[in-house]
Amino acid sequence: MTNIIQLQDHIGHSSAYRLYDVGRAGREGDGRTLRARSDTEAKALALMLLDDRPLELWDRTRFIARYWPGNLPMAASIEARH
Repeated sequence: MTNIIQLQDHIGHSSAYRLYDVGRAGREGDGRTLRARSDTEAKALALMLLDDRPLELWDRTRFIARYWPGNLPMAASIEARH
């Protein structure tokens, strides 16, 4: 089984996001790679993978969101608007 999850049937370039399980001491393990074209797509994938443990979504060193089972994301990235 692979640890790369990708949205199917999309055109264009994708970025590698990382999805980590969160325990009492913070991030646990190596995480999973998500391929998505945007933060929005990566967030949708993260929600599909949410089970009984909190998850954090990252784009390299940029924190995107934390997901708690049964709740909406606790935080989201802040993007500069031009």
